[in-house]
Amino acid sequence: MHLCDFHGPTDLRLYRWVNRDAGAPFDELMRVLSSRGLGIGFGLLVCAILWLRWRHLAFRSFLALGLAMCVSDFAGSRLIRPIFARMRPCYALPPGTFRWLSPAANGPSLPSLHAANTFALALVATLSWPKLALVAYPFAIAVSLSRVYVGVHWPTDVLAGAAWGTVSGLLAWLVSRILARHFPRPQGDGASSGPPARAARFRDEGDEP
Repeated sequence: MHLCDFHGPTDLRLYRWVNRDAGAPFDELMRVLSSRGLGIGFGLLVCAILWLRWRHLAFRSFLALGLAMCVSDFAGSRLIRPIFARMRPCYALPPGTFRWLSPAANGPSLPSLHAANTFALALVATLSWPKLALVAYPFAIAVSLSRVYVGVHWPTDVLAGAAWGTVSGLLAWLVSRILARHFPRPQGDGASSGPPARAARFRDEGDEP
């Protein structure tokens, strides 16, 4: 695939501002935030929290999370990235003019899939239980900034990724609500208050996922 280098002066200015040296400890923190394994681990943590909170009622949230990741990652890499075919800054800029701290293939960079996936996760998690927004969105923002800091994405890559992830998460949430109607509701969730009463209480409060 032929890649093109297109970026404006504002994009370059923001890239260099975020990409500047903040010290070895911060470098290591950004590498960890930029790793795919951390994102997977955070997603599993969110699933565990939702299970503990909602038990079997979390089925729709798990379905939405799975759909969101498929749409965000697969469509982002297979459909959107080839359309723009944008070159990563670590391959577009002259050597020595930036800092490159994490490995990245010489492939399309728009949108950032790290940003897309974490923002899709954040939206579904928040719709499942609004209190998770206090954790999920700061995590998504930190991961997105880390991709610029380590030198492998333009700022507009992560902004586009955040937008695409939000759209993917919303679509997945709506589809999961439709699909869940075709499955019978589980009758037990292990709660001491009794499943029917607990489910009814969640519906009355408008807090059920």
